[in-house]
Amino acid sequence: NERSAFLSGLALSGVVFASVRFGPRYLAAKLGGIEKARVLKEADDAARKAGTRWIQQGVSFLFEASFGAWAGYRGYNMISSQNSNSYDEIAKIPLCAGKSIVSEKICSEWVDLVHNEMSKDFWKNLDEEDCRLKDKGRWKAVLGFADNCIKRKAFEDSYRKQHGMKSDDAVDVPDGGVPTDILQMLRKQRST
Repeated sequence: NERSAFLSGLALSGVVFASVRFGPRYLAAKLGGIEKARVLKEADDAARKAGTRWIQQGVSFLFEASFGAWAGYRGYNMISSQNSNSYDEIAKIPLCAGKSIVSEKICSEWVDLVHNEMSKDFWKNLDEEDCRLKDKGRWKAVLGFADNCIKRKAFEDSYRKQHGMKSDDAVDVPDGGVPTDILQMLRKQRST
């Protein structure tokens, strides 16, 4: 959700800031040994004596903080968009090819919950500009899952009828899955 994406971005920002701030000096001292550590200390002392150490530290801090903030924002952005994509992928489960245990077990109850037990005004609210739901994408996925369950059922019923199967026979949806426009296709068939 949004909070975990924000906290992950904040943590990433801190880790990147610490890595950029302390990593290069630490690695230089470790890889260069005692001699490199002594040279770094001498350079710091010379900058202090010349009165330019504060400028060096200020510019370094500004760069490190900016880079850390940028990395944190990018991390937040990636995690946040992954959540949205995950919701969309979950909503498409009923459209998958093959036999769907998920669809068999929960679709009828899910459709009943979404379309019969919840107010239609609630779902209309998702399309409004001033929708105040906390996570609009999650609710759209809930509705999308139910709608895709309806599409799968319509496809399975049509498939059973076309292939002379019994109404309770399991349908193995062919490769390509359930067409997203199956309801329109079936309406068009009925009208002709």
